[in-house]
Amino acid sequence: MADKEIELQLSVIDTEKKYSVPEYSESVYSNNAIVSYGKDNDMPILLRNCYRYSATLKSVIDGYIPYILGSDIKINDKIAKFNKQVNRTGMTMRQFIASISLDFMVYGGFCFQVVLSKMGTVAELFPLDFARARTNESGTKVFYATKQWTKWGTKSKEYPRYNPDEKHETSIFYFKGDFTKNVYPLPTWYGALYDVLTEIECSKYSLNSVSNGFSCKYIVNLPNAGNLTKEQKDLINKEIKQKFTGTETDSNFMLYFSNSDKEVTVSKVESDDATDRYIAIKDNCRSNIYTSLRCSPMLMGLYQNSGFSTDEYKDSFKIFNTCVIVPIQDMIVEALDRVFAHILNGESAITIEPFKIDFDTDNEQE
Repeated sequence: MADKEIELQLSVIDTEKKYSVPEYSESVYSNNAIVSYGKDNDMPILLRNCYRYSATLKSVIDGYIPYILGSDIKINDKIAKFNKQVNRTGMTMRQFIASISLDFMVYGGFCFQVVLSKMGTVAELFPLDFARARTNESGTKVFYATKQWTKWGTKSKEYPRYNPDEKHETSIFYFKGDFTKNVYPLPTWYGALYDVLTEIECSKYSLNSVSNGFSCKYIVNLPNAGNLTKEQKDLINKEIKQKFTGTETDSNFMLYFSNSDKEVTVSKVESDDATDRYIAIKDNCRSNIYTSLRCSPMLMGLYQNSGFSTDEYKDSFKIFNTCVIVPIQDMIVEALDRVFAHILNGESAITIEPFKIDFDTDNEQE
């Protein structure tokens, strides 16, 4: 093949590329040292990007928040001052709970800063970015960074982990879940991590396919090309591309320069079942993501192939609310109860009224 030169321009996936999914690990060097959150301390970055770029995951997590917040949040009269705001920025209790709920759904945990007054009572609560928080192995200290952590760490400030039996001017309440034995938590949907990443890659492939005029469709055989220079071949390629695919679209053809004296031939590349397989992969990923979050698309307001049934929604919501949402609400209530335990005397700091949709009332109004 020394007397022949082939120039290929493909708009397809690079088959040599192998996707490497970061494995979860925690590097522990000593009891008081900062523990790495993931092999290169970048697990929160991966989780956050999954939330940002997976349409299914983001829509479900965002859909969880109104359910968790419920129809109303009532604050105990003993901490009535938090009815107006929870900190000097004017943040309401509802906004505060929404913030820590989002972190819980994305990372599997949350943290917030507890600031005491000179009298030793809770004065302010500030939700913090869980991705910037690290702890030591024993979990007695929290290290909070103003910038993103790197493999080698970053500049951070050390805080005591909140303890109701200790009085610190400021401390960090760090919640990592009740079941994990790890130093750091993992979100409920972590079991579908590969599906989330696959959905993201499918979206990238869709965009690239549209931008590149989809995949290669034709092979153009150009004879008598033995004396052509590389510059001449590049010019031919450019002219054909501009003539048949436009300047804004990448090539959807392959050029084959040969030394034969035959006529120019154009062969069509037959398509396979890639489209069907692509759709099946996306549907399977979407299904696994919903399964990992124990949620039905219908509960997120998405119509099913069979339509939308209010009775089916009500039955599904009862199970979803009882088995999924209420435990999350209880977890948040218990966290705040710990913070205000010194003045509540066993009472709850807040009460979250369940989220409700009255279909009958809506129909009457229509």
